[in-house]
Amino acid sequence: MRTSITGKLTKSACASLYVRKAGFTLVEIMVVIALMGIILVLAVPTTRNVLTGDSLKKASRQLIGLERKLRVEAVRDQTDYILCIDLPTASYWIVTADMTAEKEHEIKNSARKLSTGVQILAIVFPGNKKFSEGEVRIRFGKNSICPPMVIHLGYEEEKMTIVVNPFMGVTGIYNEYKDISLEEGMGSERIRL
Repeated sequence: MRTSITGKLTKSACASLYVRKAGFTLVEIMVVIALMGIILVLAVPTTRNVLTGDSLKKASRQLIGLERKLRVEAVRDQTDYILCIDLPTASYWIVTADMTAEKEHEIKNSARKLSTGVQILAIVFPGNKKFSEGEVRIRFGKNSICPPMVIHLGYEEEKMTIVVNPFMGVTGIYNEYKDISLEEGMGSERIRL
């Protein structure tokens, strides 16, 4: 820069300060687009799992939490609790063994649903009694015992299987549909052909 004796910028120095191009070069734009593409490639699978897989995991956490809560409350309150599950709507409500039919109906009308889009595909009890439609009632006794069961959940093409042991609570969670034989021992797998 050139300055005059008085310390002021000369006209040519001022002009060179303000001569700057506006905008980006083609190389800069291509680098930004390439970086955005890399970020999208890395983010899409994670985002898909958050949007889809989390619904199934959330529903399984709801059911596992319900199982634990009802076992503890049944012992604490010395009352048999019954978890009622409507399979077609994937909704549930809790009643007690000594509740009147009117009160049960009132509670059923305020039933809670599992995560949006999650289906209860089937619940399997001992003797290979498999329920895939209708209403299922699961008793949690004041002696801290509930029946052994296998719960199959689904969300779009994803499946999950939860194994509930009457003495230990949840003993197995599988991120796929597994046929489990309760007669051969909790968590023993039966091969599907």
